[in-house]
Amino acid sequence: MGGGVVGGGVAVAATRIVADCVTDAPSILLSVTENGMPSVAFAVTITGVVKTEGAVAIGNVDIDFIDLCSGANVFLASDHTAADGTFNITIAAGTYDIHFIPPAGSTVCAGDMQEVVVSANASLGTVTLHPGRLVSGTVLTPSLTPAANVDIKWLIAPTNQRVFLSKTLTDASGNYAIRVPPGTWNLDYRPAATTTFADVERLGLVVGASDISGLSNTLKTGFVVTGSVRTKSGNLKISNVDVSFFDDCTGLRVPTAHDINGNFSVVVPAGTYTFTCAPPACAGVEASHATGVVISGAASMGTIALGAAVLVSGIVHGPSGLPLFDAKIKFYDATVVGTPRQGAARDHTDASGAFSIQVPPGTYDLNIDPPAGLAALVFHISGLVVGGGANIGTVQLSPGLALSGHVQGPGGTPQLYTNINVLDHATHTNQHLANDRTDANGNFTVYVNPGVWDVHYDPAACGGMAPMQQESLTVAANLTLPTMNVTPGVHLLGTVTDAASAPAAGVSIDVFPAGGAVKLYTPGAKTTATGAYDAFIPQGTYDIHYFPPALVRWRPAQRPSLTVVASQTLPVTVLANGWFVSGTVRNRSTLAPLLGVTLEFYPNNQLPVAWTPHHVTDSFGAYNVSVDAGTYDIRFVPAAGSGYAESWLHRVSVGADLPLADVLLAPPSAGVGPGAQPGLSLAAPTPNPAHRHVSLTFAAPAGEAELTAWDITGRQVATLWHGHSLSPVTVQWDGARSGGGNLPSGIYLIRLADSHGASQLRRVTLLQ
Repeated sequence: MGGGVVGGGVAVAATRIVADCVTDAPSILLSVTENGMPSVAFAVTITGVVKTEGAVAIGNVDIDFIDLCSGANVFLASDHTAADGTFNITIAAGTYDIHFIPPAGSTVCAGDMQEVVVSANASLGTVTLHPGRLVSGTVLTPSLTPAANVDIKWLIAPTNQRVFLSKTLTDASGNYAIRVPPGTWNLDYRPAATTTFADVERLGLVVGASDISGLSNTLKTGFVVTGSVRTKSGNLKISNVDVSFFDDCTGLRVPTAHDINGNFSVVVPAGTYTFTCAPPACAGVEASHATGVVISGAASMGTIALGAAVLVSGIVHGPSGLPLFDAKIKFYDATVVGTPRQGAARDHTDASGAFSIQVPPGTYDLNIDPPAGLAALVFHISGLVVGGGANIGTVQLSPGLALSGHVQGPGGTPQLYTNINVLDHATHTNQHLANDRTDANGNFTVYVNPGVWDVHYDPAACGGMAPMQQESLTVAANLTLPTMNVTPGVHLLGTVTDAASAPAAGVSIDVFPAGGAVKLYTPGAKTTATGAYDAFIPQGTYDIHYFPPALVRWRPAQRPSLTVVASQTLPVTVLANGWFVSGTVRNRSTLAPLLGVTLEFYPNNQLPVAWTPHHVTDSFGAYNVSVDAGTYDIRFVPAAGSGYAESWLHRVSVGADLPLADVLLAPPSAGVGPGAQPGLSLAAPTPNPAHRHVSLTFAAPAGEAELTAWDITGRQVATLWHGHSLSPVTVQWDGARSGGGNLPSGIYLIRLADSHGASQLRRVTLLQ
């Protein structure tokens, strides 16, 4: 969002200055931008005075208005302060960055006001320019010759907020001398557009009480990447688009110059990047977001066509109830498999907690991420329909527990940009996390609800370290995890086909330590459309399971006790076809379908049980399991804690696809599951149905217990209480999911379970 940085780069609170405090009617103005393009708009008068910190007026200050829509420096007939420091400027209404450039020889720094919305006659009051120190040095090309016309961009080090300073171009000898206010700065040396050099940075330059001289920096080599940005409708050029490349290895934005017009040409080092285009707000079009862009030579991104967009707005409050600055809003396309990220410019909240983001019409899942260091959970919204725009109102983030850790490689080397994933241990549901990558020191902190979690570590691909995991971590308070030591990985390559030698796509490659039951974390280990796979794992001895997708005849396969000490390609794996056994499981009393019933197939009533993926009933009580030909005893095992009695079908002969008659399970009594012991009690929810306010009364005298809510698909949606209580406890549930956001109307299960295995279930119907 906008930042009010005034007076030589001295930072003040982020704000937008709206020039509408005078109500005189504006006139009509014909203005001409520096590129010669005329524009007609309402004209307003902006006045003010420029002074030093000692309140001494500064005359002959050059005042420039930079149009944030076009990026152009607007031509002004009278754009200097008078001898008494005052100015009186007529300009078209719009949104501008305003630059204040002191006269040559002055000891004060330039200053600016950012994102000034000019809509009526107004006074900017007193603009104070602050004293600074001369910072001088030389910029060289990669061949160590002087680099002329290099523009030096100055950013405040803690926030990377850009600050305007004057005389920032190097001369013909590559030299510069810039007056800079005290502070800690990051510098971006941006070569001239006519060169093929890449930017170079100097980070953490401390400017104190003395001038600095003798700095020397050398530009980098890179590859020219070109392209154009147009509208989808009308193929019109879009000016002032910010084109950015984010390094997939470090997560850092690669500095690029000359990236703000309709036809861009930037220089980028070799690497793999996330590429974004962020148009100005006035363009009324979407932003774009592309991952896995490989740059290994000169490249063209072609024409990036941006579609029309509508506004999604809202206000974000932190757990304290106060407006939250710098929360990040992420959009994911809910209509596409995998919910890919939708590009979004200006996607952070401002000082008032407000955001206004342009996206194409559609249906989105939203994550509202708190800023780093805030003990708050991600707020998640599912299925937001955006037609002509949407306002989500005010949302408040919930507090969370800190889960912190350190990731290091061989020799204790910190691992930068390792992705941290946290999954529910029981349901394997991925939790929504913010700021979930390790920093330069290998450290991370994410915030979660109380619960039992698995933590997965996915190191940056460029580091060559294999993914790792920590299982069954109980989080009841802020927790620092043991150091995770990652090791170099090796590639396990191969191909999977069906019995007819056709590629078998979508087969999951599951890797277990030999004889073990805990699967390794292997992100992306699934066959492609050609049947090929690449599992990246540590060295070791493993059982490799080939797990076919649902609704196919393929039977699973495995390679037991495979020792892997180096990258290797395995022989082709062939998945045999099986026969489908299908049917429905229902409540014997009501005939309602039962979710989560597991089918176990025992060949000829003997162990071991047959390996049958996708053998659990869905929300319709249906199953469709592929098995080899043979005779089986089939056991129907209800979900743990459901209270239903199991059932058997004996001597079922399978030699072709076999639809079975409905299996009817005996219902539980009064909602109490098996294993319930005296003392563990869960009263019926009141009211039921409920309009977002449910009272739940229970007692758990036998030990640690947890009260949770589940939806009818078998996913845990909320943790409502965790602890030990000899006497009855009553908690209130407002129908919100863990992480924030109201659950949709429907039937939910409330489960009370203790550490001894006792459990009770109650049903509640939530209404909007």
